[in-house]
Amino acid sequence: MVNKTLFLYLVSVCLSLSMTLNAQDKYTSKGDKAFEGKQFFEALKNYEMALGAKTDDPYLNMRVAQCYLILGPKSKALTLANNAVKLSEKPSPEMCFTLAQALHNSHKFDEAISYYQKSDPFVNKKVSSKYINECGFGKQYMGQPKDFKITNAGPIVNTQYQEYLPQITADLSKLFFTSRRPNSTGGKVADDGLYYEDIYISNNQGGAWSPPINPGSPLNTDGHDACIGVSEDGQTIFLYRGSNGGDIYKSELSGKKWSNPVALPLNSELFETCASLSPDGRTLFFVRAMDFSSQRDLYMCRKTNGDNWSKAIKLPFNTEYDEDSPYMHPDGKTLYFSSKGHTTMGGYDVFKVTMLSGGGWSKPENLGYPMNTAGNDLYFVLGAEGKVGYYASDKEGGLGKQDLYSVRMPISAKEPQLTLMKGKIKDATGNSVEAKITVNDNQTGEVLGEYKSNAETGEYLIALPSDHNYGVTIEKPGKLFYSENVYLTSNEGFKQEKKDVVLADSKAGSKIVLKNVFFDTGKDQLRMDSKTELARVTKLLQDNPTIKIEISGHTDNVGSEEVNQQLSEKRAKSVVAFLIQNGIPAARLKAVGYGSKNPVADNTTEAGKQLNRRTELKIL
Repeated sequence: MVNKTLFLYLVSVCLSLSMTLNAQDKYTSKGDKAFEGKQFFEALKNYEMALGAKTDDPYLNMRVAQCYLILGPKSKALTLANNAVKLSEKPSPEMCFTLAQALHNSHKFDEAISYYQKSDPFVNKKVSSKYINECGFGKQYMGQPKDFKITNAGPIVNTQYQEYLPQITADLSKLFFTSRRPNSTGGKVADDGLYYEDIYISNNQGGAWSPPINPGSPLNTDGHDACIGVSEDGQTIFLYRGSNGGDIYKSELSGKKWSNPVALPLNSELFETCASLSPDGRTLFFVRAMDFSSQRDLYMCRKTNGDNWSKAIKLPFNTEYDEDSPYMHPDGKTLYFSSKGHTTMGGYDVFKVTMLSGGGWSKPENLGYPMNTAGNDLYFVLGAEGKVGYYASDKEGGLGKQDLYSVRMPISAKEPQLTLMKGKIKDATGNSVEAKITVNDNQTGEVLGEYKSNAETGEYLIALPSDHNYGVTIEKPGKLFYSENVYLTSNEGFKQEKKDVVLADSKAGSKIVLKNVFFDTGKDQLRMDSKTELARVTKLLQDNPTIKIEISGHTDNVGSEEVNQQLSEKRAKSVVAFLIQNGIPAARLKAVGYGSKNPVADNTTEAGKQLNRRTELKIL
C-alpha cells in the first residue's frame, strides 16, 4: 500500500512538473515569437510568466532585461542582465552586450566598457567601439556637469503614458505636445499596443500650465496625429500624419478655430516629420528618412513664390546615425537638434549649431550633462528669452515611459540677440482686429516676414533677430496703417516690447506717426531707409484717390524755436516732395512744420525727446 501511494505521488509530481515545463516552454515560445515580431509588450508579458516559474534561467533573465531596455523602465534591466551573466557558466556575447547596455544606461561607464569588449561577435567591433566611445563621452560630461536645472513638468502635463514633442510659443504662453493616453480621439489602440497619438494644448497661467485640452477635430483624428512644430506666435501648427509614408501637414488658427490640415508641397513618398520654421517664416527645417524605422537626416528648404517650397537640401552636419527634432530658435541663427552620432553619451543627445555669416554652420556642440544622459533626450525647444526650455526624455524617475521636462538654462548661457514684439491690435471702438503685419528691412526694402493678429483676441507676436533696422507695419483695409521702428544692434541682448495698437479709421481728423521716416540730426534730407514707409503712404493715397493729407514735422525743444520751426517745415516739405515725385498730385498734399509746439512726451528725458522728434500724417 505504501509503495502504491508513493508511486501515485511520484506520477503526480512528474505530471505536474511536465505540465509546468510545458507551460514554461509555451510562454517562452510565445515570447520569442512576439520578440522577433517586435511586439515587445506581448513578449515581456510571456517572458515574465515563464521566468516566474524558472527564475534561474539565464536566457529568460536576458530576454526580460532586453524588453525593459526597449520599453522601460530601463533600471529594471540591470539586475536581470546581471543575473543572466552570473547564472551562465559561459555567458554568451549577447548576454554580455545586454549587460553592457544596462550598465551604460545606468551611467556605470567603466563596467559597461568591459562588457562591450566581451560582446563580440554578437556585435561587430564598429558597433562596440561606438558604444565604448559613448561611455568615454559620458565620463567626460558627467565629470564636468553644466548648471542646468531640470524639472519634470509634473502630473498636470505628464501621465503614466507617453508625452513628447513639446512645442512652445516664443513667449512661453502656450505649450503644445503629443501624448498616447486613453482619452485620445477614437480611444483606439495601435498595433504596438499603445493608444494612438493625439495633440494637446496647455496655457501658461501665472507660471503654471493649465490642464491640457485635446482640441479634437480637425487637428486630431482616429489615427496618429502628432504636433511636430509651432510658429512663434502659436498661430500655425505643423502636424505629422501617417499618409503617403509619413507627411507634414499645416493648420492655421483663425480666431478660435483651426483650419483643416493641408499637406505641405515639400512632402515626398518618403517619411517626413519634425518641422521648425525660422522667425521670418521663410525657411523650414525638418526630418526625412526612407521610412519610419530608417536612418533619419535633417533637411531644410526655403519658401519661394506663394506657399511653395524649394527643393530640400540635406544639412551638412548629419552623421551616419539618426538625427532628429530640429528647432530653430527665434534668434534666427541657433539650431538645436538631437543626434545618435557626433559626441553623444548614449541614445539621442541634444546638440546645437550656429548659422555663420557666410551661410555655413558651426561645429555641433553637445549641451552636456545633466540635460543629456545615456538615454534618449529629444525635442528640445527654448523660449525667446533663452532662459527656459522644454524637452522629452525617458530618464528614470519620470511618471511614464517618456515625460516632458522643463530646463532652466545655465546662468552662463549667452543671452539671445533679438527683440520680441507682442501685444493686441484693436480698432477705435475697442474691438479685436485681424490685421496684416509686415516686417521690412529698412536698409534694403526687402520683406522679411508677413504675419497676422488673431481675429478673436487681436493678439500678435513676432520675433526680430538682431542686427537689422526693421520697419514693422500693421494694416487692415479701411484703417490707417500703424508703423513701428525696431533697431537692435548685435550684442544688445534680449528685449521684449509690448505694443498694443489701435488702428485709426481712414477718415478726416485721423492721424498716424510715420515711425520709419528718418532724417539725420539737424538735416532735412530724407534718408534712404525712409523709402519703404513712404512707398506705403503713396499706396494709401493711390488706393484712396479722394483723400487729402497733411504731413507735419515736429521737433524736441533742444535749440532755438526759430531753428526748430524751420527744420520741421523743411522736413515736412521733403516728404511731400517725395510723394509728388511718385505721382501724387500736389493739390492733395499739405506740408506743415510745428517745431516743438506740440510735444507728445516729456522733453526732460532722452526717450521723451525721441518721441517728440517725429513726422505725422493727418487726413484732412
